Amino acid sequence: MAVIFFNCVTLGMYQPCIDQVCNTNRCRILQMLDDFIFAFFALEMSIKMIAMGVYGKGTYLAETWNRLDCFIVIAGAVEYCLDMENMNLSAIRTIRVLRPLRAINRIPSMRILVMLLLDTLPMLGNVLLLCFFVFFIFGIVGVQLWAGILRQRCYLDLPKGIVPPATL
Repeated sequence: MAVIFFNCVTLGMYQPCIDQVCNTNRCRILQMLDDFIFAFFALEMSIKMIAMGVYGKGTYLAETWNRLDCFIVIAGAVEYCLDMENMNLSAIRTIRVLRPLRAINRIPSMRILVMLLLDTLPMLGNVLLLCFFVFFIFGIVGVQLWAGILRQRCYLDLPKGIVPPATL
């Protein structure tokens, strides 16, 4: 749990726009810490796979949260294997943000809460559909009622007999 918290702190300190080329001491220290955290998570996954087995009923990959952990570690390994100077791996690096989700696997009450939230998502579909329908109808009514009156433009109110200049 401490390593997950430590990972959150290091991810918060990372500045992707400034640290494109890692020259500063701060960037090098963050890179070393990230390497340590990746090695820790990879070692943990390996030990669990050896102890529980890899595939089948009651094994490591049988549980969904362990699959997420495995995906995060494999994405980190791909990032380290493909670390070349001429390739931009920013899309793979964004997967590092998923590392704090490993805390869900450690705290049972948090796992129950997240599963409850995920179970309610399909029920929110009807609410979102109703909101879309209401906004759509009010949008049509607004366009029909005001029909361009609220354009937020200035108009010249010319006296009669004066022709406005030609518009381009």
